[in-house]
Amino acid sequence: MTAFEEMGVMPEIGKAVEEMDWSLPTDVQNEAIPMILGGGDVLMAAETGSGKTGAFCLPILQIVHETIRDLREGKGLQNQSSRLKGSGGSAKSQKWKMNSYDRGNAMAIDPEGLLCQARDAAGWHGTRSNRAVVGGGKYYYEGTITDEGLCRLGWSTDKGTLDLGTDRFGYGFGGTGKKSSAKQFDSYGEPFGINDTIGNYLDMEKGEIRWSKNGVDLGKAYDIPHQMLNEKFFAAVVLKNAEILFNFGDKPFKFPPKGEFIGLSQTPKENYVESTIIAKGAVSAKPAPNAPQAIIIEPSRELAEQTFNQLQKFKKYVNNPQVNELLIIGGESAKDQVNALENGVDIVVGTPGRMEDLISTGKLALHQIRFFVLDECDGLLQQGYGNLITRLHEQIPKVTSDGKRLQMIVCSATLHSFDVKKMAEKLMYFPTWIDLKGADAVPETVHHAICIVDPLQDIRWKNLKVHVTTDAVHAKDRLNFNSPDQGNILNYNFSTANP
Repeated sequence: MTAFEEMGVMPEIGKAVEEMDWSLPTDVQNEAIPMILGGGDVLMAAETGSGKTGAFCLPILQIVHETIRDLREGKGLQNQSSRLKGSGGSAKSQKWKMNSYDRGNAMAIDPEGLLCQARDAAGWHGTRSNRAVVGGGKYYYEGTITDEGLCRLGWSTDKGTLDLGTDRFGYGFGGTGKKSSAKQFDSYGEPFGINDTIGNYLDMEKGEIRWSKNGVDLGKAYDIPHQMLNEKFFAAVVLKNAEILFNFGDKPFKFPPKGEFIGLSQTPKENYVESTIIAKGAVSAKPAPNAPQAIIIEPSRELAEQTFNQLQKFKKYVNNPQVNELLIIGGESAKDQVNALENGVDIVVGTPGRMEDLISTGKLALHQIRFFVLDECDGLLQQGYGNLITRLHEQIPKVTSDGKRLQMIVCSATLHSFDVKKMAEKLMYFPTWIDLKGADAVPETVHHAICIVDPLQDIRWKNLKVHVTTDAVHAKDRLNFNSPDQGNILNYNFSTANP
């Protein structure tokens, strides 16, 4: 067993790197490979030649290979055949739950779709239900706060954002005792917290929304505009370092609704529709050939070629199934690259310009991306590709069709660059910092002294027995010491003198 295999790298890859005389992992590989194999986002900085490319290519190659293999064997489908209905391929759930495909980056949802948790203490993360009510009726569901944190729950249309209550297409009630819609926060009811159960009422007959706390009716909160009554209404929540458990009516409610309200689970078929976001995320036994699982962006064609060549060496013994990689750079035949995409590609390595061309024309699809890698990120940002990176990140689903979270890996000459840190805070999910280089700095043991020498003022050099050695560029010049230009030449000669 090689040292790489002890870190969890598959034997086929371990054999390939052993033939490359990689007997032991480098420091950056030792830290990054287990983190990436474990599913984390990683920010890494290390010197050139430190093995940075192998640190992200090895685990990506392995996970992509295992994913393709599982799809071929049907392991990743999770009884998909029983959930797909009709030629449209829309995923149909047997019960109401929160939608794992329609959620924020840090929102975790249990397999039952009822327990939601977001552990980001700095940001809000939301999700909506897998179904929406339409066309009238009176509906109810409960949310019980199961841990400390901030929570806002209620109702949202499919036109609303996941940050519930911050636009006119969503209505939320928060733990601080505020109701909100269209960024208008007003006092309502009273605050709530851990162990409290909030009842959510939607009356599409009267066009009203109201909430209750532990069975106590808090009164009407909103009148729904008449034109919105034809919209689809989803159960929705947004959390900030909090946890909540939902009950849509499959189990007895803690505080059953009064009047003619029914649990969402009892909604007649003619009065609900499936979320289209579930339909788009349906798992396919045969992924689209032009939709790779990993995309690696390099700032130059030379770096892209180096990474591509390394990948080919690493995959030498990776078979059954084969992993197909593609190099996308300018100066090469675009037609050949499009043909390769049509034949099936799993990993794409390339430069931003050509890659953007293929994405914008639909030749390269992003909906199956599992790994988004920015190599030499500081170089990409210096070249002005910050907005492109953001646009691509927005187009990539944050949860893959088989329920895996998008992993982002960023390599940089230094992690202390303001632009790199700002981008990481915006796009990455709690990344692990692997910094083997540190900020550029002078050690405390080094002391600086500046000695200003003006050969026109200090002319002791004229009396030296051994003349000062210079670069001899002006050795044959006729010097006039009273001339400013000649003085500059003297300064130049002294500054370039050999020690």
